[in-house]
Amino acid sequence: MSEIDVKNARCTALEISAPVLLAQDETGGFEIEAYTGAAVDRWWGKLAIDVSGIQAKQQIPIFRGHNSDAIVGWSQKTWKDSSFRVAGKFSGSTDAAKEAKALAMEGFPWQASIGVRPLKVLSIDDKASHEINGATLDGPAEVWTESEVFEVSFVPLGADDKTSIATFSKFTEPPPSDSQNTNPEGKEKKMEFTLEQLETDAPDLLKQIQDSARADGAEAERNRIQAVLAQALPGHEKLAETLAFDGKTTGPEAAVAILNAEKELRKTKADEFKQDAVPPVKTPQEPEKPKAPADPANADEFAKNAGLVEEFGDFETYAAYKQASEKGLVRILTGKKGA
Repeated sequence: MSEIDVKNARCTALEISAPVLLAQDETGGFEIEAYTGAAVDRWWGKLAIDVSGIQAKQQIPIFRGHNSDAIVGWSQKTWKDSSFRVAGKFSGSTDAAKEAKALAMEGFPWQASIGVRPLKVLSIDDKASHEINGATLDGPAEVWTESEVFEVSFVPLGADDKTSIATFSKFTEPPPSDSQNTNPEGKEKKMEFTLEQLETDAPDLLKQIQDSARADGAEAERNRIQAVLAQALPGHEKLAETLAFDGKTTGPEAAVAILNAEKELRKTKADEFKQDAVPPVKTPQEPEKPKAPADPANADEFAKNAGLVEEFGDFETYAAYKQASEKGLVRILTGKKGA
């Protein structure tokens, strides 16, 4: 058992709801038994406020639903006996006060939500105990040995005939620190709680978690869809749209799928082009030159004449020249005028 820093407390603000009793005289006031001193079960253990350590100004503003713009009245007196109590008066000029008082006179079961914050906190270890408000409190638990009431509001929660503490409807309970998460033997504590416990003990926290999860999920899905659509290529818009809204394909996976589709499309187009292509036209071959008939005498003469061999290269060319010359088809240019 030890005193801890307030910022390390498991709970740092509470709104304790309690029934409102109207005054039976002409003062037009009300009285609230704000806190009886009883311990309250939390998902991590118990929480109790030492009534003797509660502080409060005599005049505390009283609002409608914690809205400072909706003034119902003010407290005229705060005091402690075995419980912490608040007595106050309705304003005679605000609409919020007139409505709250009129509904109360009609029998509407208003409750008052008392805002409390800790000033000093005592941590009770597991298997330890502490005497508070005339009762024994077993750990694990926290005790607010000193606290301050800072707000009172009328809220439409409905009075509880069995107890003046209806619910802890709004609170701040940060995750435990390393020191709070181990027992005296240094072993890790296991903090187990169910959905049903959260729904009962911490509906606001549960809603926060659910809203946050939905928001994170929606943001992640938007990012996934945008990443998939960014991979689209011309001609594959329909595929990109299908992948974007299948609820599972990532941007990189979409890029691979669309690239494969593009490769397959190009292969198909190439095959179609080959099938539709006109067969190539064959280039006509140059006809072979007719060979001059072999003349043994001329061939022998050609072979012995080194000048002819150098000029014509082979006998067939020389023979063709001779035939063309005899037919007058060859004209020799000498370079001389008049030749």
